[in-house]
Amino acid sequence: MVIHFELKDNDEVLKLNKIATSYTFDIWVHSDNQMFDAKTLLALYTLPFNTELRMVVEEGVESKSLQKEMEYFKKN
Repeated sequence: MVIHFELKDNDEVLKLNKIATSYTFDIWVHSDNQMFDAKTLLALYTLPFNTELRMVVEEGVESKSLQKEMEYFKKN
């Protein structure tokens, strides 16, 4: 599953990390040329702001609650 989203500031980086660490399955964030574990806070701080990013979760994982939480980060 892929969720498209953007980060606007450092507070959103913290919020994203908090969401990711609340799940037991792997969650990855992809930028144009890099891939990071969403549970690694330091790595998330290297992501660009106001740029489309992709959150990737393996197929078969129950991720409806994650999708709902990620609505906060969708572009307006």
